[in-house]
Amino acid sequence: MTDIQFVPIPEFERVRRLNISDTERAALFADLCRLNTLSMIAYAGSGHIGSSFSSLDIVTWLFLNEMKTGGDKANGSEDLYFSSKGHDAPGLYAAMIALGKLPADNLLKLRRLGGLPGHPDVATTPQIVTNTGSLGMGISKAKGMLFADNLLGRDRRIFVMTGDGELQEGQIWESLSSAANYKLDKLTVIVDHNKFQSDIYVKETSDLGDLEAKFAAFGWHVTRCDGHDFAAFSDALADVAKVSGKPKVIIADTIKGRGVSFMEPGNLAPRELYRFHSGAPSP
Repeated sequence: MTDIQFVPIPEFERVRRLNISDTERAALFADLCRLNTLSMIAYAGSGHIGSSFSSLDIVTWLFLNEMKTGGDKANGSEDLYFSSKGHDAPGLYAAMIALGKLPADNLLKLRRLGGLPGHPDVATTPQIVTNTGSLGMGISKAKGMLFADNLLGRDRRIFVMTGDGELQEGQIWESLSSAANYKLDKLTVIVDHNKFQSDIYVKETSDLGDLEAKFAAFGWHVTRCDGHDFAAFSDALADVAKVSGKPKVIIADTIKGRGVSFMEPGNLAPRELYRFHSGAPSP
C-alpha cells in the first residue's frame, strides 16, 4: 500500500491569505481539495471521485466568494448549499474540512462508522443542510425550505447542485413549475453537466435534449457557463443575481474527473465505460 498523504489544514488557511486574485485563490484551493478528496477515497477504499472532481470548482467558488456564511442557519442569516445527487460528498467534505466547518480528523473517517457517511446525513454530520442521495429530490427540498423561510421572515439564498444524470428523474421536472409559479427567486440550481451518468454518457442512457430550452419552458431563468472557468461562473452568478421573480438555473459544463489527466474521460468510444465514477484508485 502506498503512503497516503493529506494537505494540512494550515495550508488552506495560507492560500486564503495569499495576495492573489480571487480566481487564482479558488484554483489553488479547489486543487488542494481534490488532493484531499482523492486521499480520503483511497483511505476509505470507496467513494465517488468523478463527480466530486467535476463539482469542486463550483463548490469552492460558492464557499469562498459567493455565499453569505458564518451566520446562523436557523435564523436565515447564512446562505445554504447542498448537492441533490449527494454522492459527490467527498469533495464537499474536503472543502468543509478545509474551511473549518468539520474537524480535520474527519479526513480519515470517510465511510466509517462514527465518521462521514457516503451520502450527506443530517443526523451524523454537523453543518449538513439535508440528507441527499435519493436522486431527484433536491429542488423539492429547497422549495420546502424557501416556503418556510417566507413564513418565518428569513432572507437567504439556497444553492442546489444537481447531476445531469439525475435529470432523468421525473421528480426534477415535476418540481420546476411550482417554483416558477411561486416566484422563488432565492433558489439557484446548478447543473454539474459533466455529460456522464454513472459510467457511460448520459446521451447513451437517455438524451436530455436542449436543457436550456427545457428549463426555460418551465418558467426558469437560465444561463450557461464553463463550470471550471471561475470568471465565467462568477459572471453567471452575477447574471442570475439580477433576476427577480423567477427561480434560476446555471448549466455548468464540467468534466468528470477534472484535474487528473487519466481520470478525465476524453473521447470514450460508444458504450466504453468510464472507470472513475466510483471506487478507490489503485496504489
